Amino acid sequence: MDIDNQTLLSESRGPQVLGVVWSFSLVAIIVVGIRFYTKGRILRRLTIDDYTILLALVFGIINSGFLTVSVHWGLGKHMRTLTPKQASQTIKWMYLCEVFCIMCPGFARISFGLLILSILPPTAWRRRFIWTVIITQFVVDIGTIIISYAQCRPVNRYWNPEVRGTCWEPVVQQYTGFFQGSVCSLTDLLLSVFPASLFWSLSMPRKTKISLSILMGLGIFAMIASIIKTVEYRNITAEADLTYEMANLSTWWAIEGFVVLIGASIPTLRPLLNRNDHKSLSSGPSKFLSSSRFRKSPSPDKKPTNDQILGSMDTLTKLGSFGDGECIGTEYVSQNETSKIVIPGAILKETVTEVTHEKGRIENTKNKFEN
Repeated sequence: MDIDNQTLLSESRGPQVLGVVWSFSLVAIIVVGIRFYTKGRILRRLTIDDYTILLALVFGIINSGFLTVSVHWGLGKHMRTLTPKQASQTIKWMYLCEVFCIMCPGFARISFGLLILSILPPTAWRRRFIWTVIITQFVVDIGTIIISYAQCRPVNRYWNPEVRGTCWEPVVQQYTGFFQGSVCSLTDLLLSVFPASLFWSLSMPRKTKISLSILMGLGIFAMIASIIKTVEYRNITAEADLTYEMANLSTWWAIEGFVVLIGASIPTLRPLLNRNDHKSLSSGPSKFLSSSRFRKSPSPDKKPTNDQILGSMDTLTKLGSFGDGECIGTEYVSQNETSKIVIPGAILKETVTEVTHEKGRIENTKNKFEN
């Protein structure tokens, strides 16, 4: 019996929680810092998705701080080895984490959605789709927070059983967690797959399509983290060893948030990577797709649609700076007119496209490069 008690006293998941949480925090800080350097110094343009990702990082760091305090009081240890005060304080700080661990990945997903919106061609259904995904996820996150903080009256009844009041059954929080986690996992999947579907509809080399699809599809890893976190809710029951079982859940809370944040930031770093590879652009903005070229139509008899012409030009232009960064003076037309892209400080590219409906094919395409 003494051996069992000694084992329980020595067993703790606290160091694991701190190691994982602060490792991911450090990586996230570095990635976001590089993102702001790339967007602010190289592209010289910060957009709303950058400020949203910064807000997500702040929430993530606050969550890590609260988890650290909770570990100090006993998170990761078995509840029966803690004093009533230790158990109460552990649960209290875990409870305070919820708004931050939910909104950290929430704001990161919104940031990535805004990033996708900034590179979309002018097609209404695509924008409606992304806005629907963003708003649905945000509403579910806010609803989950409201349910979490409304489950006990008064609120401090949640972590202090000596306080008079009532709380809902733990199964309510469990099922709410299942639902919120499922929505977040689906959101990660949709935001990862959607850009790939866009790139594959454009006229660009297959290698470029694959690399961009991978770069913009890193949210798949966030989806995996979200699924694991959701599964961890099964251990949160009325009979659970709460201070011990919550350690794993809180770890995956943090991992999910930082993986979403990092995955949403990595695509914006490509101009920094391209800076040394394309010296001709070193004095101006390094374009996201500066190394890619337009692919010629495989068949001269196949007439491109308006959406293909506009979509290819618009998307490639905006991907260059992410969020209309350094691209100005752009005009889009579909028939017998000129589409221009004017990029300050970079190589100028002018594409002249003439479409003849009578013959049903492109009669003349001329590409002109000027320094």
